[in-house]
Amino acid sequence: IPKVGSGGNSRLPTIACPGNLTVNADPGVCTGTATYTAPVGADNYPSSTTALTAGFASGTSFPSGTTTNTFNVTDAAGNTSACSFTVTVTDNQVPTIVCPADVNVSNTPTFCTGVATYTAPTGADNCAATTTQTLGLASGATYPVGVTTNTFEATDAAGNVASCSFVVTVADAEVPGITCPPSFSLNTDLGQCTAVLPYPVPT
Repeated sequence: IPKVGSGGNSRLPTIACPGNLTVNADPGVCTGTATYTAPVGADNYPSSTTALTAGFASGTSFPSGTTTNTFNVTDAAGNTSACSFTVTVTDNQVPTIVCPADVNVSNTPTFCTGVATYTAPTGADNCAATTTQTLGLASGATYPVGVTTNTFEATDAAGNVASCSFVVTVADAEVPGITCPPSFSLNTDLGQCTAVLPYPVPT
């Protein structure tokens, strides 16, 4: 914002900032290094001072997102002018996530299900990541006999996503049970060499 001082000089100094910059985050961190040519103000007076009043110096680390850099030039009469530009640090690094090994359990006795426990994975990222389970059941839950796929996703603030999966297998290890009726002894039917015997069919 131009400002006219009280030193008798009504001519404002001039300053021109570089264009807006976009850089990727440095490997493994949530910041990016940006370099630019710092502007230097000009004035009809013999000397003027240019200062960075907002943002960060060239060659330093900028946080993820957009930072506004502002430079002010002030001449000997107190007249000032300013210019600004933005530095945007883009997080293009995908999170990492590692699932546990597959889990195998037997069914709970007398049930067609089994309880499976595991250590839920946690995603990692150069910036913060959120981990969610998108498929399957939680650790300690009751799983049906057979195979269940568990899938977890790690998502960072920039929308980068990584996922992993593992399976929980519940085996039916329980032998069926069956009880027959007791043995029978009986006479043949009258005039026959056979006998009719009704009995309950075992289940």
